[in-house]
Amino acid sequence: MMVMASFPVGETLQSQVTPGVSSRYDFPLRPSSMALLIIDIQDELTKVDPTSEEYKHSIAFPRMIHNTERLLKSARLSKIQVIFTYLQALTDDCRDVSLDYKLSGDLSNLPGPSNPAKFLPGITPIAGEEISLPKTSCSVFQSTKLEYILRNLQVEQLLVVGQLTDQCVESAVRDAADLGFFVTVVDDACAANSADCHEKGLHGMKGFCRILETEQVLQEISSYDEANSEEQIIPSLPAAGHVKQQSASGADNTDHSITIPKPSQYVRDKDKGCETALLRSLRTAGVKFIRYTIVDAYNTIRCKAVPLNFLIERRVSRPMTSPTSIAEVCFAGLPTTMDVPKAPNLTASNVLTLEPDLSSLQILPYAPKTAMVLCTAHDQLTQDLSPLCTRGLLERVLQAAREEIGIEFCVGAEIEFMLYRLSKDGLMKPVDASTFANSTTLNDQEDFISSVYDQLRQQDISVELIHAESAPGQLEVVLSYSDNVLQIADNVLFAQETIRNVATHHGMKAVFLPKTSMLSAGNGLHLHFSFKDIGSPQNAFSDSSRTTGISRKGESFIEGLLDHLPSLLSFSLPTVNSYRRVGAGCWTGSSVDWSTEDKEVPVRVCVDLNTRKATNVEYKLADATANIYLELAMILSAGMEGLKSGKELRPMASPDAVAAPLPQSLQESLECLKLDNFLLSVLGPELSTAYIAVREYEATNEISLEKEVEAALGNA
Repeated sequence: MMVMASFPVGETLQSQVTPGVSSRYDFPLRPSSMALLIIDIQDELTKVDPTSEEYKHSIAFPRMIHNTERLLKSARLSKIQVIFTYLQALTDDCRDVSLDYKLSGDLSNLPGPSNPAKFLPGITPIAGEEISLPKTSCSVFQSTKLEYILRNLQVEQLLVVGQLTDQCVESAVRDAADLGFFVTVVDDACAANSADCHEKGLHGMKGFCRILETEQVLQEISSYDEANSEEQIIPSLPAAGHVKQQSASGADNTDHSITIPKPSQYVRDKDKGCETALLRSLRTAGVKFIRYTIVDAYNTIRCKAVPLNFLIERRVSRPMTSPTSIAEVCFAGLPTTMDVPKAPNLTASNVLTLEPDLSSLQILPYAPKTAMVLCTAHDQLTQDLSPLCTRGLLERVLQAAREEIGIEFCVGAEIEFMLYRLSKDGLMKPVDASTFANSTTLNDQEDFISSVYDQLRQQDISVELIHAESAPGQLEVVLSYSDNVLQIADNVLFAQETIRNVATHHGMKAVFLPKTSMLSAGNGLHLHFSFKDIGSPQNAFSDSSRTTGISRKGESFIEGLLDHLPSLLSFSLPTVNSYRRVGAGCWTGSSVDWSTEDKEVPVRVCVDLNTRKATNVEYKLADATANIYLELAMILSAGMEGLKSGKELRPMASPDAVAAPLPQSLQESLECLKLDNFLLSVLGPELSTAYIAVREYEATNEISLEKEVEAALGNA
């Protein structure tokens, strides 16, 4: 016997309705409190003539039968109550049927006691478990005890399929809604005599029910079953393709391979069944728009604002999924200075849909009627992750670190920027002439700093330190170290946007340009890295028993960075302006080198102030013009290559040692990248072709520093 689950008082669906706010689409199907109602799918009314081209025979009936069979199978597997209703008179002469039926034509073929109705193969009640109710009216509620039965079964939701859409189905739906049931109609499991009648029926009942497709219903039922099963089964990831590791010189290193999951094998855990509730909460909070946001390969933030009401009213089970799209050429083919494509392999005809990562959603404190959600880009036809998607690339690299090497990374970020204000002479100038860690900027900009801090906290972005930096009007905001690398990358993006907008509110401009004057220090975005073995809370980068204080794994990670450093600069210092900040005396280093606590090397090992143990490695050759997802993906991949192959760390920088010089321009770094087969393989052919082409265009179209500063102020 089938046993239907009951709900404690206070957990009914009706108790969760907020009058005037809730929508029918806020309540996905809950198998434990629903019934599948199959209306009039019987032999007498649903005979299909395969030779006929008439709509109901060629399209409507076959589609309805096929999808009803699928839904019935799912309902039985999920122990959902199934109720069949069918046309059958209680008397052979049909004198008991409704007046409407008596006036509707010949009743000689209507089933009765001597000629009972016949069900279709595959859509037949299971005797003793499933209920079948003969009816003699258009609406099943008028000539049966269906309401009484549903109340006894504690059913709150009805999933309705059958025929005819514009007659018996619509009548039942309207009655059910008035009686207080939550109704879902399955569009492609209903049928009418014509396409026009079918659409009119759907239009007539759309104000009384949700209207979904079979696939959406099956997904809702499956999602509920997964969320409420006693034993969660985690599917194994598909096998991924190997990435051959090669050094910057191009030499094969085939003994040590890293498996970076292909875009088609990308997996992200998704919240199921909660999107409508989330949208409702946002509406209650006063949000009107959600910005679907991506960061293109060249660090331009591209977003589209979708009205919240549009999402709430979408007739789909996951209303936040893929409501908007972008041409792939806009994602990886446009330089930062113009909307003219420069990537030879990308076109405007290929479209990418934006898939939101709900874990990134934030209500923007500086624009409180707007929320922002960060997205990955997917092929519109296959829904596979696009190989051009940099946020997805970072997720795939982190996945490889866990599965291939058994480690999880920890990352920190230091964001530097300068504050400008319109001076009395009408020129934009730094707000002060302060120096490193001076109190002047902190005192003068206390209101601004306090506003930035408060708004970051509202977005759950933890700040570890704020201080004045070396250049006039320059500040540094240090984000707290975290083992959630993707979230740190997101937080860098949100923090930069917050700083810009708070500065504007305070009558200033926040400029992140790497170099604004050749007479002062520049703006960097230093990154800190360490890692731990999965399942262990210990810092696997550190080992106090070794001379360097760095574990053997940590040393190999650093050597991986150094081995690929010349080509890594094309991602972490990706603009012409970036190289104005590089060189001796610029706090960046000028050669491929490392040291402990030496701020004039590009790769610095940091030491705990209390224990004097090595804690992490700082990568200094990075700035805010870089796509944070792309640079993290490439830096971590380089370190993983060194770690996986067990590379031996070269000697520490010293006055007597001679190290290879760093590239002095973007073009030099791009030339190194072209020879770095390992990083190119991680990047993939589609993205590497586009990226190199666009960056080379920018490298050969250099503008003056004055024009760069002017453009930065205009965009601040």
